[in-house]
Amino acid sequence: MYKPGEISFVRRATLAPGGNVRVHLPYRAMNDLNSYSHLEFGTDPDDCLLWTAFAARIRESRSWSSEWFAAARRFFLCGGAKQFKRDDVDRVLDYATALEATLVPERDYSARRIRHRAAELLDPGNPAEKSATVKFINKFYDIRSTIVHGSRLSEESMDWLIENHAQLELKVRRILLTAVRKLPPGKEDRQRVLAGLYDPTDEDRGNFVLERFNGIKTAEAKKAVAARIAELVGEWSNAASLATASPSRSASDRPHKPRTSRQQIFRCLAAHRGIPSK
Repeated sequence: MYKPGEISFVRRATLAPGGNVRVHLPYRAMNDLNSYSHLEFGTDPDDCLLWTAFAARIRESRSWSSEWFAAARRFFLCGGAKQFKRDDVDRVLDYATALEATLVPERDYSARRIRHRAAELLDPGNPAEKSATVKFINKFYDIRSTIVHGSRLSEESMDWLIENHAQLELKVRRILLTAVRKLPPGKEDRQRVLAGLYDPTDEDRGNFVLERFNGIKTAEAKKAVAARIAELVGEWSNAASLATASPSRSASDRPHKPRTSRQQIFRCLAAHRGIPSK
């Protein structure tokens, strides 16, 4: 976590926050005989005092001993110990997993949450830098998705990785270090803080429903889904009407008018069920 560089151990061991040493199975090592290192990790005597100060600060971070940072740190270090060349990009998956463990305690909208939350964490008051971070992580995550879904990376993607491998490591490291200092250790508290940085809107969720609905191929399945969602919309509308008509509730407590996305969904369902739209 201290500075960039590729590291490797024939027999790795990690020291857990509680003091227990965990020894890993033998791991492939990078050296001049069997692989090539793009960014060798090195230290010199002048680094000792800087390292000591860095270690003291990070161990005092509020989430240093948290479960989520332990997972993020493990995958980040594993990624840094893997070879990185045109036909071997496993570290991309480790870096992506480290970011997910840090920034997405939820189980949906992972790519969108990662890029926007990372940008807000790193450069909250700099729109230009935030935009650059969003663009950079978006490209990185597209590459990650290509790999995990079993497709071959294009030459353009491989060239991007080779050209940006040092910046990628620096960016992921900076995100993790900023997160461990700023985010709470507990899941619920961390999720609340992260949602304050960025969270998908109701419009985003409504558009997602429409996209998935339009992706249903058979008419029978589409009608069945439309009927079920129409039931839910009807139940919601009835509950909202009763709540609005209740004299015991103040204006501030009454449900708001349905959002445009909900109205769009209803019109879409109406078209498929032959019912008048509202």
